[in-house]
Amino acid sequence: MKASRTRPERLWHRPFRRSDRRCAAPEGQATRLPALTGGPHRTARPHPPANGAASRAPDAPSRLSLPDGTALLLRPAGPEDRAAALAMHGRCSPAALRLRYHGPVRDAGRYLEHLLDARHGRSYAVTAPDGRIVALGHLMWDEGEAELAVLVEDAWQRRGLGLALLRRLSAAALAAGVRTVYAVTQGSNTGLIAALRRLGAPLDFRAEDGTLVITATLAAGDPADCVHHPGR
Repeated sequence: MKASRTRPERLWHRPFRRSDRRCAAPEGQATRLPALTGGPHRTARPHPPANGAASRAPDAPSRLSLPDGTALLLRPAGPEDRAAALAMHGRCSPAALRLRYHGPVRDAGRYLEHLLDARHGRSYAVTAPDGRIVALGHLMWDEGEAELAVLVEDAWQRRGLGLALLRRLSAAALAAGVRTVYAVTQGSNTGLIAALRRLGAPLDFRAEDGTLVITATLAAGDPADCVHHPGR
């Protein structure tokens, strides 16, 4: 029987007790992934993206125009972005990191190595005019479904970047043949909840032990068609 996604041991983020959590691993081998917020390591077993997702995901960069005229760029992110992504984590407040990772963050560099590896999912970054990464989004394959997560630097929050990333992540999931995506968060993360509602997809909410799992069923089409105007 497949374990409930809402149980703590199932969660991708905390406390990493789900030993049989499936995601892609190199050369068909199981790997041990770092525990970012404390707790034991977990094992990742091979789970390649459905239908050749890596080659068909919507990876064209998109220009984002904020209401104040600021021009940003939403683009794919990879291992070469690890240093910039880690620097962005350093600029985020403990509260922002806690909402993203459900606990005090440790060893973020090793964790980002996994998240930015295309064998495990898809990652996207929003960059400022000076090239700094100010927001990150990740789509992680999970047994025919996918988990999505976003982190927006505090100074750039409430400006639509999270919604733009969620739309791009949803488009990547559909390109991979995956129509069920979910986010693991807390009930206090009102920004993420509001952004998920704006995807326009049916949502299912399940709460257990202080954790909220929001599942979206995506319809055919392109949910990334509105990412160019995050301020709206």
